[in-house]
Amino acid sequence: MRHRPRRRLSRAAVAFSTLLGLLAFGPAAASAEQSGSAVADRDDSATAVLGKTLEAQNVTIDASPGSDEASANANTYGGRDCWEIGPGRPSQYLYVTLDARLKHEGANHAAVDIDYFDVPGTKFALVYDAGANPWRTSRIVRTTGTNTWKTAHFYIPDGAFAGGQYGRDMRIATWAQDMGSSEKPVCFARYAFEPSPVDTDDVQVDVTTPGNLFDPGRRATFGVLSARDRSVPWSVRDYRGHTVRQGAAAIDPATREGSVDAGELPLGYYTLTLRGTAADGSPVARTAGFAVQHPGPDPKRTTDSFFGVNHHHRSAPGDAWDDSTKLAARAGADALRVDSVYWSSIEHPKGEYQWPEASERVTADFGERGQNGLMLLGFGNSDYGNIPSTDEAYRAFGKYAGQVAEKAGGRIESLEVWNEYYGGFSNGVCSQSAKCYAKMLEAAYSGVKAADPKVTVVGASSFKVPLDWFEELFKLGGLKHMDAVSIHPYRAPGDPEGVELDIAGLKKLMRQYNDGRELPIWITEQGWTSADRDGIGVDEQTQAQATARALLAAKAAGVARYYWYDLINDGNGPSNGEHNFGLLRKTGPEANGLNPKPAYLAYSTTARELTEARFTGRLHTGDPGLHAYTFRSAAGSPGGGAVTTALWSSDRTGKPVRVRTGKPVTVVDMLGGERVLEPVDGWVHLTATGAPVYLRAAVDKVEESSLLSLSAPRDIAAGAEIPVTATLDNRATGHGASAHRRTAVFEAEGERVTVSAAPGRRASAVLKIPAGDTPGNRGLAAAVTLDGKRAGAVATGTRVTAEPVTVEVSPEMSVKGATRTDRLAVAVTNHSPDTPARVTGIDWSFGDLTGTIAGRGIGDGGTVPPLATRTFRTTVDGAAAYAVKPVGVTARLADGRTARAGDSFGFSPIARATPHLVDGRLTGLGNVPKVDLSEVGSYSGIEPGVADGDMWATWDDKNLYVSAVVREKDHRTAQKVAWLPAGDSIGIGVQPGRPGEGLGRWGADWYMLYAGDTVTEGPGVFVESLPKDYPVGPVAGADVRVARDEEAGTTTYLVAVPWKRIAPLSPDDPAFSLTLTVNKNDGVQRDNYRSLGLDGWQTWGDGLNNWKLVRYQQVQLTR
Repeated sequence: MRHRPRRRLSRAAVAFSTLLGLLAFGPAAASAEQSGSAVADRDDSATAVLGKTLEAQNVTIDASPGSDEASANANTYGGRDCWEIGPGRPSQYLYVTLDARLKHEGANHAAVDIDYFDVPGTKFALVYDAGANPWRTSRIVRTTGTNTWKTAHFYIPDGAFAGGQYGRDMRIATWAQDMGSSEKPVCFARYAFEPSPVDTDDVQVDVTTPGNLFDPGRRATFGVLSARDRSVPWSVRDYRGHTVRQGAAAIDPATREGSVDAGELPLGYYTLTLRGTAADGSPVARTAGFAVQHPGPDPKRTTDSFFGVNHHHRSAPGDAWDDSTKLAARAGADALRVDSVYWSSIEHPKGEYQWPEASERVTADFGERGQNGLMLLGFGNSDYGNIPSTDEAYRAFGKYAGQVAEKAGGRIESLEVWNEYYGGFSNGVCSQSAKCYAKMLEAAYSGVKAADPKVTVVGASSFKVPLDWFEELFKLGGLKHMDAVSIHPYRAPGDPEGVELDIAGLKKLMRQYNDGRELPIWITEQGWTSADRDGIGVDEQTQAQATARALLAAKAAGVARYYWYDLINDGNGPSNGEHNFGLLRKTGPEANGLNPKPAYLAYSTTARELTEARFTGRLHTGDPGLHAYTFRSAAGSPGGGAVTTALWSSDRTGKPVRVRTGKPVTVVDMLGGERVLEPVDGWVHLTATGAPVYLRAAVDKVEESSLLSLSAPRDIAAGAEIPVTATLDNRATGHGASAHRRTAVFEAEGERVTVSAAPGRRASAVLKIPAGDTPGNRGLAAAVTLDGKRAGAVATGTRVTAEPVTVEVSPEMSVKGATRTDRLAVAVTNHSPDTPARVTGIDWSFGDLTGTIAGRGIGDGGTVPPLATRTFRTTVDGAAAYAVKPVGVTARLADGRTARAGDSFGFSPIARATPHLVDGRLTGLGNVPKVDLSEVGSYSGIEPGVADGDMWATWDDKNLYVSAVVREKDHRTAQKVAWLPAGDSIGIGVQPGRPGEGLGRWGADWYMLYAGDTVTEGPGVFVESLPKDYPVGPVAGADVRVARDEEAGTTTYLVAVPWKRIAPLSPDDPAFSLTLTVNKNDGVQRDNYRSLGLDGWQTWGDGLNNWKLVRYQQVQLTR
């Protein structure tokens, strides 16, 4: 791996840094009072004191616009002289020019301190020359009004200091492009510039091994960079969160570097955490991933190109491209999908064709690495109106496609025509039009085949699998102009399973329109982002599970090629969905090089186990959520015809299972760890979880078995010991029970217990495992010796909480006659395994209403036992139905601590009633409160009056009902049921449990339903959702009735959805989440309306049309 060259310090600089380390190494920066007015005599730094005179060393300061004279800018605050700039003063900026001795070619790393007087209502920024961007903002400082002197710390990681700011290097600004203008002036007293030998402002992992990926038997070693610490504590945790190594890295005061040697570690995934000091003196932790792994199959030695990955060439400029593709190859990715031949970069000016250096570099790399390249043909070209829509543009696109094939010179295996034309990457008159795409596809196919007939042309590239759009494309002859069909079946944040339904539907259409023949299906994008944002992301453990399971599901469904999206995180924003799809983390504050996420190992393990293997079947397990897929490698492949069985559970909890085998079997976990299990009485025992395991053996039976299991509390406080229960169930009802006494030894993280059970008995023992101090998921696993043989591996998990006591608040309702009683339910959970908690009072607020639960409301001393939850309730009077308000609760504890929670919800009853639509009017809703969207809803894209709805949600034993009267001047009936999401319709979003519950973990099922009338198919309900094993399309059994009154300008709906069609929702579980929407079409004629044509909507709750913003509201069935 090639690293940025670090700046070499002069002997004087090293000597000074050494002296600084001996005398002042540590977090404390000089305070404003300590800094004084004298300028230190140093050659390796720059300092300026701004007062009635200007004292400067190694730097030039000039104010702009206005005078550089100190007298023109000077003022005094808090007894200290300073230069005041900003509104009402002669100058807006202080420009800084560094002496040449402080600058060098390449990236300059430096720390800057600025002393300022903290008056209220001001802001300023340090804007520096970063070369390509001479006006880069380091950060914006907003004053807090303490009327004291403060020091602002800035860090510059990539200063060019080449005079890009009118000959200067940086400026202190009270106006900046991304800040705007300060409302008041700011007074500055001191500027200090300190070059840094390391590219970090606090502490950072120095990646010294490519990708932080280590071969088995090699010591895991790392560099440590620290700007201000003498010693940096470090710890290594495994995938489950268990601390396996720890120590402290000594930091050289001159180079500010240290090292970590974690020694040899078993196969698997790990994290290295460094704990250092930030610029403001506060503690900071930086974490990077690393792995010990067997490299995946060498692409040069395999013929199976199933395993691919997306890679943006702009994510890895220069030498980083070579480094990153090596890491892709190490993972076993023998195919890369790359976007480096954009139409606008190949044809410019009009009619002239280029082959950019980046395109050549990427193309050449395919051959060097032995990877099959898939280049993306797109996107628009302004010389032809961007998206092709004319005969001239289609011809030009075909010529461009042919030029790419010709210039690649046989080095590109395949070319894909556009990206998500059905989706977000087409607009204008041809938006998502199958007719336009068919013309463009034909032109591209002809152009490519004329230049190189061997290139595979990949067509469609759709977002999800819109079968109605595919049918239109196939009717137009699209199958004749592609060699493979590509889809992007995104299902996140739901389960990967269910894609086989999409694949089966697509294959059926191909056979129908292609004389009974199918083309290969390529999934050229699918991924799960690990962004920490509800409704978008899953945690990194779940992302890893999704990676393996998506690969397995696709391979089992007969997909010919699979490209994970994508190789490297696009950024470092933790809540940004697009930044977190990668298998690898990109360089950032945590580490100065690429490093793996668990998903990288999940991908590489699957590739290593199943490259050149074909799916041979699914074992019957008796449970649709328990998956056992078998694969056999080709006879002439390195696998030599061996059978591998992949085993996992798609349910929310782990399942104890047993696997029948006549000989010892090697079990490979999702992250590459290996163990050998010996059968006892012909069986080995495992826990099937969401993380697949691979058994290198042909097994003929997998079934649930309660013989061996592990369990733990759902949550545990950080720093506590987890009571993990190990159980041996030798009862006759459990699979694996025996007529003789059985003995099992459970070993986990250095702890060991022995459990013995007589026939017909069940016995348990408790392992005490440290939870650790890091909040989040904590995995727990034990190896089991059964009757003297290592026959089992069992697992469970818990969640480590930062606080020992937490609270949650939710609405509850009861109805008696015509009276509804609303309550807040405050659940207080004690996560300590040993110590009771005592609640002394709970303060609450619901909108403007406030109160306290105390005295009798607390009752019984308010004690919450260890590892228990206790719910306290209070009545809320005067709340209007369906009105969403901010809610807050604070539980006061006897030990002086508090536990807080906040949310937004209303009291939203779903009354038991069976409505009817008679002669255009709704009946049976006399005592049912309505959802007046003009009062409790919101608008998006349309103004009030365009479409306003009154809606009622009710239920009976058979159905969930939604009734609506929509006031709209005109009603545009959708052409067919599949187009209801963008037609004039009503939308119904339902999800089990609390809003967003389950997101980031498996089991996040929800349904997005669109109901209305259609021109060609009559009334219906269309579901656009991601529950497990549920196809997108019309909802069978749903009843929809629509009545239009043109004179009154109203459209009336009655929708009945059977409970069995929205399982697991049912009347047995009265609390769930709901959103209601009135949708309005824009009236523009298009070939497709399924995703386009929506002018706007009115909604109560949100998350239906903005499906990434899950803001459903909690409701309750009332009786």
